[in-house]
Amino acid sequence: MVLRQERKGMEKKFFELCSKVVKDENLDLYDLDYIPGSHALRVFIIDPSTGSAVLDDCIKVDRAMTPYIDEADWMPEELTLEVSSPGLYRQLREISHFETAVGQKIKLVMTKKVGEFFPDVELPKKIGKEKTVILDLKEVSEEGITVEFEDTKLNIKYDWIKKANLETELDNF
Repeated sequence: MVLRQERKGMEKKFFELCSKVVKDENLDLYDLDYIPGSHALRVFIIDPSTGSAVLDDCIKVDRAMTPYIDEADWMPEELTLEVSSPGLYRQLREISHFETAVGQKIKLVMTKKVGEFFPDVELPKKIGKEKTVILDLKEVSEEGITVEFEDTKLNIKYDWIKKANLETELDNF
């Protein structure tokens, strides 16, 4: 997984607008996806005090976006706006996403078996032969992340990761 690249074109315009609108509602923009073919704009928001969003937060942002959608001549006429929380199992696609997940379990889908990245490290069989693993996220840097499993710490580069999600333990709710 290469971290999300710099936003360009229409997605950059949407990101700048949504960042402003969401901030004006005292919320944070967690992520945004613009799917040009279907003209869908998915906006993921969080309340910084709770780390999630409730229906009322989504409604506030949807209503605050309406004047811009109606008036901005650069927006597609068929735009479908979807505003939601990033969810319990939120995707981790930016360094800031990983930073908010430090101290929690994350699910990684690797580009190859974990053991292939660490040929000189004796890994527990539960992770060494797997491409999909659940690990404790310990640290985040510009180059990658440090994770831990049964007292084994591993430094994983972002480009070794195909997909990453927060792995919420439902027992905590």
